[in-house]
Amino acid sequence: MLDSDMLESRSGTIKIANVSYETLQAFVDYLYTAETCLDDQMAGELLALGEKYQVKNLKPYCEKFFISNLNWDKSLKLFAFANKHNCEQLRSASLDVIMNHMPDLTQNDYYDELVQNNPLLLLEIYEKSMFKGIATIDNF
Repeated sequence: MLDSDMLESRSGTIKIANVSYETLQAFVDYLYTAETCLDDQMAGELLALGEKYQVKNLKPYCEKFFISNLNWDKSLKLFAFANKHNCEQLRSASLDVIMNHMPDLTQNDYYDELVQNNPLLLLEIYEKSMFKGIATIDNF
């Protein structure tokens, strides 16, 4: 932005809208040190910023954080988030957790939201579960 003939290069400033001060501070910290303090909300916001501004290693950095803190309660929400942001490792890890808890799927706090906002992801989960069941039967 600062090297090309864009408004940012002419003014010498970059305006980043819809980002909290804390997130912007963490983003700048990461740019200078390649690390920052994360929690679930911060990791999500930074991952999106990293994707938007093409900060090469920020997206995998945040993805690793999510995977290291992945559990059943977070799995559906993170599966949807990973799908939205093309995070293949997080998507795969979340789906593995979901497959291990299929009997409890409808009890997950995020289930109803997924039904309303992204039923195709639920269809993918159910299809994967069915094929996993078929593979298990074929192994007998």
